[in-house]
Amino acid sequence: MTAAPDEEKKVYGPFKLYPNSGVNPHHSPAYPLEWDCTLRTVEVVTRVAPDKIAAMLEGSGFEPVNDRVAFRFMLSPGHTLSIPNGEMFDLMITVPVRYGDLYTQTHVYMYCSDAMGMAAGRELFGYNKKDCTYLFSEDPTGSVRGWVNRRGFQVAEYAFIPDPDAPLVRLVDADEQPSGEIHVRRLPHPERPEPAYEDVVYRKTPLAYTDPIPGRIQMNLYSTVFDPVADMEPEILGAHFMTSTVYAGGFDKEDRRLIKVLRP
Repeated sequence: MTAAPDEEKKVYGPFKLYPNSGVNPHHSPAYPLEWDCTLRTVEVVTRVAPDKIAAMLEGSGFEPVNDRVAFRFMLSPGHTLSIPNGEMFDLMITVPVRYGDLYTQTHVYMYCSDAMGMAAGRELFGYNKKDCTYLFSEDPTGSVRGWVNRRGFQVAEYAFIPDPDAPLVRLVDADEQPSGEIHVRRLPHPERPEPAYEDVVYRKTPLAYTDPIPGRIQMNLYSTVFDPVADMEPEILGAHFMTSTVYAGGFDKEDRRLIKVLRP
């Protein structure tokens, strides 16, 4: 990767913008195609009724692995797409799936605190990221509390307390956890309410998570007509905290694939 001029490093770190990259505007792209950060994650593993999972996956072609859904409250200190803010936050609500020979994950809901993180995720990888504000507050004991709010409406509240006696429950009951992410990327039709274009995109970013620290969790979810998150009625199975000093995106850092064009 080529370093950008010093003044641009204040905007997107060491990553340059690529003219003619497919990112609008053509002559002055809105965001780079690469990024870097660290990661601090509270993961809540839940059980959701299979028919509700199937409804969220409808039309994707993805096959659910089990009846689990993870709620990942993720703080990314130093995220290069959000340098003016010092960090980025995401809530990723995640289902393990299979697609062809891929054993991976898809995010059925995503919330992001940064406009360019949201735009890049949606345009490049089919993420369903929506805007949010957030609190992610750690204390010296390792406890984490916070909330996620979208446009004045609460989405989630959470409070995690480390406890070595708490059960450690992962997204799947296997040594090999699903890796990478897969989504259907859609472009809406300008003339009518339907997709004009759809494809399946996969990515696998480098991650070096620490061993999970189990704990106790309190999580409250809320539903609105635009964000019916609580309608999943998840049963909490366990929660844990993890960090990674390695979390990045780029052509030379991750596996990025356009798997299949679905429409037209």
